[in-house]
Amino acid sequence: MSVPKSRKSSSSVRRRRSHLHLNPVNIGTCEKCKAPSISHQVCGECGFYKGRQTVDNSRNTERALAKQQPKHDHTHEEPATAPVDEKKTEE
Repeated sequence: MSVPKSRKSSSSVRRRRSHLHLNPVNIGTCEKCKAPSISHQVCGECGFYKGRQTVDNSRNTERALAKQQPKHDHTHEEPATAPVDEKKTEE
C-alpha cells in the first residue's frame, strides 16, 4: 500500500479543498401562484413551468387531503388490555 513520502501542510490541504464547497440554491417565485420554487424547475405547488401546465397536482392534492382526515373514529372503543397474571407468593 502506498504511503505519502512527506506530510501535507494544512495550507496545501485547505487550498485543495477550497473547491469542495456547496453552491447556494437559486430560489425564485412561481409566476402563477407566487410560491417559492427552485429556478428552472416545475413549481411544486401548482405544477406550472414557463407559463404552462406540466404536472397535474390535483391527484397529489386529493391524496394529501385524504391523509389529513382520520379514517376511523376510535373514540367509542375501549383500549384492549392484556390479562394480568397475579401470582401470590407464599411466605
